[in-house]
This record gives sequence, structure tokens and C-alpha cells, in this order.
Amino acid sequence: MFTWVILFLMKRIILFFLLMVCCLGCGYSWYREHFLNQMIGQMIIVGFNGSKLTPNNPIVRDVQKYHIGGVILFNENKIINHPEYEKNIKSPTQVKQLISDLQKISQLPLFIAIDQEGGKVARLSTAFGVSDKSAWQLGNLNDLETTRKEADKTTNILKQLGFNVNFAPCVDIMLNPDSPIIMFKERSFSSDPNVVSAQAEVVLKSHLSNNVLPVLKHFPGHGSARGDTHIGFVDITDDFQAIELIPYQKLLSRFPQIGVMVAHLFDQNIDSNFPASLSPKHIGQKLRKELSFSGLVFTDDLQMQALTDHWDWYDIVVNAINAGNDILVIGNNLNYDPDIVPKTIDIVAKAVKKGDILPERIQESYQRIIQTKRKLKEGIK
Repeated sequence: MFTWVILFLMKRIILFFLLMVCCLGCGYSWYREHFLNQMIGQMIIVGFNGSKLTPNNPIVRDVQKYHIGGVILFNENKIINHPEYEKNIKSPTQVKQLISDLQKISQLPLFIAIDQEGGKVARLSTAFGVSDKSAWQLGNLNDLETTRKEADKTTNILKQLGFNVNFAPCVDIMLNPDSPIIMFKERSFSSDPNVVSAQAEVVLKSHLSNNVLPVLKHFPGHGSARGDTHIGFVDITDDFQAIELIPYQKLLSRFPQIGVMVAHLFDQNIDSNFPASLSPKHIGQKLRKELSFSGLVFTDDLQMQALTDHWDWYDIVVNAINAGNDILVIGNNLNYDPDIVPKTIDIVAKAVKKGDILPERIQESYQRIIQTKRKLKEGIK
């Protein structure tokens, strides 16, 4: 009788431990998948509609459930098929409240991004108190003290409103006077790379002093390009000049804490398969190794037609990550999709399971993102 009881108890103990192991295994698997999705979410900055936060806005779900890394705010609706959509920027009080509400619902601090270059590329109007000067105007004047004062006008306002990322300054060199997206919009400081570098340095310092992460663009250089990546494929194979890299060579070594945005520019001399934004040769080799850049790398808007006309969303997202980008910028203002965030996270998670993306690639970007957010909290200087 005693022996039977012992055997019975031993069987129960063994069964208990087997169940525990199984449960722990399932739990660990769930936790691992859940944390992977959180890491993927942090790699996304997305645009949305609405000037105030409402419970039914998809951005609330994207922040709370999918843990996105940040948002980008726009003042103008470019979605032709949905002219009724309201964008994000109306007035200083409204913008400040919107940003505050977004941060309150997020577990991790959000990147709150904007394209505030000045001049013709400005999401905040002069009514906000920002500078009205374009890069071209400042570069022609070429007075660094004036540039500092104008930059401070803008970065002070960005800080007050709650923005912590600005996709500026442009360090594209004005090599093509007929450029529709650079010269026509006065986005270049100069045709002289040394003037561009000096002007941009002042702008960088102004951002950093106000704890706003500046992002140089458009790597490797959009100043010689003849086309606009918003509306189609742009080939710079025969146009790109080596001097377009000079601002990056001068500035990235001095300001390793800043960001870089990579353009959708195709250069067959570097990569015969992909434009820079999807190319490990441009990002992994040129930007990371040759320029020794260790900061955050942002894609240009992945919904631009330079990409969407030639690749499906799976290939765009997977190649962008494998190329070495840390942040996938999805403006959602050229082609609005309320479910673009869950779709993108699902694509990346499946790509990891299939082996199309290594989990270490996700972890690498996640660590950079968290480190940058920590610096923003403590002071990014």
C-alpha cells in the first residue's frame, strides 16, 4: 500500500513538472513574440488624421496596442481621394494639447516628428513664431549669426510645443538649378558644400540646445537629382557627384547623436538592385562603415511612388529593415491606410519567422531607439 502511494505521488509530481515546463514554454514563446512585436512597433513613425485625440482614432490603437515609436504631424492633407480628412496642425494651443495627449497614452516616450525646414517646406506657419527663412535665403546671406537666430526661433517653438524630432536640416547641395524638389523649393543652402556644412552645423546646434533631434537629409544627396521621389523613380547614376557627401563627412563625426534620413535615390554605381533607402550598400557600407555613423537612420516616407510603383509593401518593409534603417517613416499622407501599422508589424514578424529578417537586426535598431529616447529625456546635447 505504501509503495503504491509513493508511486502515485511520484507520477503526480512528474506530471506537475511536465505541465509546468509546457506552460513555461508556451509563456516564454508568447512573451518572446509579444516583445518582438513591441520592438518592431518602436521602429515605426506614422502619420495620422485628426487635430485632436479621440478614442476611435486608429492612432490610439497604434500607440497603445502596437507600441509605435512615434508619429509625424502634418498641416496639409495630400490625400486626393479623401479631401475630408483633417490634418494635425491648426494652432499652437491645439498642437501642444495633441502632442501632450499622445504622450500620455504611450508606455514609452514617443518621437513626435515634423518637417520644419523653413521657407516653402514648413508645417508650422509664421503665426506659430517660427522663422520664415528658407535654407537658400540663409545660405545666400551666409551670415552664421543670422542663421543661428533664425534657427533658434524655430527650435524654441518646437520645444515649447512638444516636438522632439525635426527632419531638418537639408544638406543637399544645389547642383541642379532645375531640381523640382530641392531648388524650386529653396531647400539647399548653397552650391558650395562648405557653405552647406557651416550653415547646417549652426542649425544642428540650435536643435540640440533645445533637445530636439535633428535629422540630416537626404542621404546620399538629392541636390543633383532631376526628379522627385514623391512621384516616381529617380536615377542619379549619371548625376551624383562626390562632393554631395562632404556635409555628411564633416558633420556626422562631430555630431554622432543626430539622425540621418535616407532618400529613395537609385545609383547603379553603388547598387544595381535597390535605391539608397532599401540598399545595404548605401546604408551598411557607405553610411555605417565608411562614414562611421552609429546614430539613428530614418527612411524617407516609404509611401512615395519611387518605391510603391516598383515594389510591394512586403518587399519595401523587409528590404528597408535589412538595409539598416532603424526607423520606418510612413507619412500616411500620400496614401492613407488606417491599418498600415498592424499590417507592417505583421509583415516584419512573419519575415522574422521565415528567416527573411534576422531578429538581431530588429534588436539592433530597438537598442538605438531606446538609447536615443533616453538621451532625449536626459538632454541630448
